[in-house]
Amino acid sequence: MQVSMTVNGEQVTREIEGRMLLVHFLRDELGIPMDRITVIHGDTDLIPVGVGTYGSRSLQLGGSAVHKATVEVKDEARRHAAEMLEAAEADVVLDTSSGLWQVRGDPDTALSWAQVAGHTSGGSLIADVSFSQDRPTFPFGTHVSVVEVDTETGQTKMVRHVTVDDAGIVMNPVLTEGQRHGGIAQGAAQALLEEVLYDSDGNPLTSTLADYAAISAPDLPSFELADSETPTDLNPLGVKGIGEAGTIGSTPAIQNAVIDAVAHLGVRHIDMPATPQRVWTAINEAQKASHQ
Repeated sequence: MQVSMTVNGEQVTREIEGRMLLVHFLRDELGIPMDRITVIHGDTDLIPVGVGTYGSRSLQLGGSAVHKATVEVKDEARRHAAEMLEAAEADVVLDTSSGLWQVRGDPDTALSWAQVAGHTSGGSLIADVSFSQDRPTFPFGTHVSVVEVDTETGQTKMVRHVTVDDAGIVMNPVLTEGQRHGGIAQGAAQALLEEVLYDSDGNPLTSTLADYAAISAPDLPSFELADSETPTDLNPLGVKGIGEAGTIGSTPAIQNAVIDAVAHLGVRHIDMPATPQRVWTAINEAQKASHQ
């Protein structure tokens, strides 16, 4: 994944997937305020090479590219600031709280990003980098689901869902938690509700949200999320994927919980999604078989 970073005055233009990722690095690593950041997406003049987004790899590749570009911009800016301040590069530091360059221990020598960029021949500080990862990372986790099944109607209710997910170093806890919550909800919907149905002529019967069973907040418990962080050494951030963790773990956990809840009645299998009709049918078929 390629990243082009242009620091022109105090305006930053960048092309990469994920605005929050950019804001984090530019604000925290370069000390540039959020209101001075402009993110440009989808401009192939800036980023001519790309292969799409998949595999929960945005932070692994995109974040590492942003990190690399940030380091290069800072190194170039430090060289120019050192020339302007007539100091050794090792003595010039960036105060990220104010976004000012200065000689270590002497705040009166402060220079803004605009002043430093203006010292360059083109009036800009530019880093154009690529980052590739030798092999994929392997996030891991465990999901445990508790459900109640009404044996008279086949209706399933989720009671608890407890998860431990390890995605390496967590850069943004709020976004990470949101990914996990959304993934669990989507996985629950796949296990219990969502299905595309057709009639005998191949016409879709679930073509609108009036017919298609989408999950909603009242259908879900408050998820219990436990944390684990095992850094990877495959990228400089130590991060792994999290976007698909919720769906991968929750679907089989919930489906198995439903079957376990009615296993004492002789049920051994229910096709997904475990809709009330399918659960009720499985219970009744198992009971008939036990009486034969």
